[in-house]
Amino acid sequence: MKLRINGEIREFENNLTNVSELLSALKINSRFVAVELNGKVIYKEDFDKTLIKEGDKVEVVSFVGGG
Repeated sequence: MKLRINGEIREFENNLTNVSELLSALKINSRFVAVELNGKVIYKEDFDKTLIKEGDKVEVVSFVGGG
């Protein structure tokens, strides 16, 4: 499966079905990110039920704290 993630095309051997699986494959903790799928912001509570497909465009933004 090929996806465009943060502007870069990435290929995954396993077919991922939803945003949660994608974040897990990327080794990203879903608690600290915002996700946009094809221009639409996806709420954390919808990560498990938001399906992804070949060619989707995904933006993942990590939160960074500081002082």
